[in-house]
Amino acid sequence: MSAFLQFVRAELPTVRGETYLNAGGAGPLPRCTVTAIQAAAEHALGQGRGSLSEYLAIEEARAHLRSQLADLIGGAASEIALTTSATSGLCQTIWGLDWREGDEAITTNLEHPGLTVPLAVLARRRGVRIRTVELETGGEPLEERVAALAGPRTRLVALSHVAWTTGAQMDVAGAARAARQVGAFVLIDGAQGIGAIAAEPRLLGVDAYAFPAQKWLLGPEGLGGLWVAQEALERIDLTFGGMGSGAAHGLDGSVTLHPDARKLELGVLPEFLVPGWSASLDWLAGCRDGDEPQGLTGWEWTAQQTARSMAQARTVLGSAGATVLTPPGGAAGLLAFTLAGVDVEAATATLAARGIVLRWVPQPRALRISIGFFTDEHDLARLAAGLDDLTG
Repeated sequence: MSAFLQFVRAELPTVRGETYLNAGGAGPLPRCTVTAIQAAAEHALGQGRGSLSEYLAIEEARAHLRSQLADLIGGAASEIALTTSATSGLCQTIWGLDWREGDEAITTNLEHPGLTVPLAVLARRRGVRIRTVELETGGEPLEERVAALAGPRTRLVALSHVAWTTGAQMDVAGAARAARQVGAFVLIDGAQGIGAIAAEPRLLGVDAYAFPAQKWLLGPEGLGGLWVAQEALERIDLTFGGMGSGAAHGLDGSVTLHPDARKLELGVLPEFLVPGWSASLDWLAGCRDGDEPQGLTGWEWTAQQTARSMAQARTVLGSAGATVLTPPGGAAGLLAFTLAGVDVEAATATLAARGIVLRWVPQPRALRISIGFFTDEHDLARLAAGLDDLTG
């Protein structure tokens, strides 16, 4: 292990206390993130949270976070709305579109409930037909598959950047090309994408991209972001609206909406957490091994290190006799696999008792490990030993 990776792991105490292989559920918190949250809470002990100075400080902290997320995602700060989760951003977008009974939405069979549940509610309440592209791994080309289902009533194409079960990077650009042919809005669930792989939704040709803080961006639960292309913003009306949606309000509920993505923000966020997420993003952006080529950004270093660890993890799984379901190439930090004769739920519990934290997924029914830039050879050796015990 390099000296720099040792330093990185020292700043992520979770990964030193156990073999933590579930960043796809919640990433390890950096020390600086916890420090920033604690400092914000301590500050509130001596400063009235409803004072003018605090309101101004909150707005400044939010603006800084929007700017950080915009830089990461390749957009403008005006295209970022701060949310409480990826799901809340998905819901704001789905319900904000102009639906008519008989309209259609297209998705895939590999989506997370954070997307499938809002779509099912849409179908039940608005008479919208949900059409599903059936996939094996999620790594298949999507342009022709989506085009085969799209038609004049298609209003939305919604899918993941990375399949949460198989870890496959999905053909978002192909799906977007097919959607544009019928004028459909393209919404991406970026929960397993951003922070694990390059996520520049404008280059992918999509209209909106929702993501959480707590997974690959190593932030706290309770925050998320929604990127909406400026030219697509008018297509999303308010479903949930509040004081945060506009700059001026009438007693009759009228509102002068913000001219940018802030119109999709409701009001109060868990404000103590905002500087914490900012600290995580700063820390990630600054992660760079001095032995690597000059000019490499922290995000580029973490991506390269993750790719190295992923290759090593595939070798470990192969040696354990596992069948790896995640297609090679184009994968993010997730690897799904099965072991002959091993029940995935029981295996998850058994490994957890040994200090090896992973999860199982339902479709395809498999074990799933999350490999990050912080994963080292000791983690993989402990995983290998645990899998050997499972298979006898």
